[in-house]
This record gives sequence, C-alpha cells and structure tokens, in this order.
Amino acid sequence: MCGAIGTSVAFATYVGWLFSRNLVPTEQLFTLYRFVLAALLGTWLVADTREIGRTQPTFDYGAFIVFGFIVFAPYYLIATRRWRGVLILAGTALLFLLPALAVLAVAVYVS
Repeated sequence: MCGAIGTSVAFATYVGWLFSRNLVPTEQLFTLYRFVLAALLGTWLVADTREIGRTQPTFDYGAFIVFGFIVFAPYYLIATRRWRGVLILAGTALLFLLPALAVLAVAVYVS
C-alpha cells in the first residue's frame, strides 16, 4: 500500500509540475500510471488475503486481481472489512484521482 501511495504522490507531483509549465503528459503515461497503480494495489490485496488467512480460489488469483481490479477490489474490501472497507475503497479511488486534483490545485494557484 505504501508503494501505491508513493507512486501516486510522485506522479501527481510530476503532473502538477508539468501543468504549471503549460505542458501536458501523454495519455499513454496516464494509462501506464493506472495500470501500475492497479498492479500495486492488486499485489497488496493478494498479500492481505494471505495475511488474514482467507482461502484462495483455485484459479490464478494474482492475475485475476490485476485484470479484474475494478470489480474485485470493492467486493473484497467490503466483504472483509465492512464499513472500514468502504473507507479504504474511497482512499484507493483518491489515489487514482490524485493527479487530477494536483492539476486542479495548480490551476487555482496559477490563476
């Protein structure tokens, strides 16, 4: 989880810096960021499953989480943590939105 937070903060800082210089990163960079963030959070979900001792399905659990992250992460977090899972889910959504929030902050500050 710390790796995902660090990656998100670093990328948001980079995007904010570029936007302050009137430059825009390419869409491929945003796509790569979303994939890396999903992979980091998916890895955390796999490790969390093993840590709390839940049984794992017979299929490839790691790849399934990365490719089905949008569906699996909310289910897993709410099923295992109830209302705290909703808070964690909101935090992970914030990680995906952090670059946009950095652009918004720079736009307000520069204007």
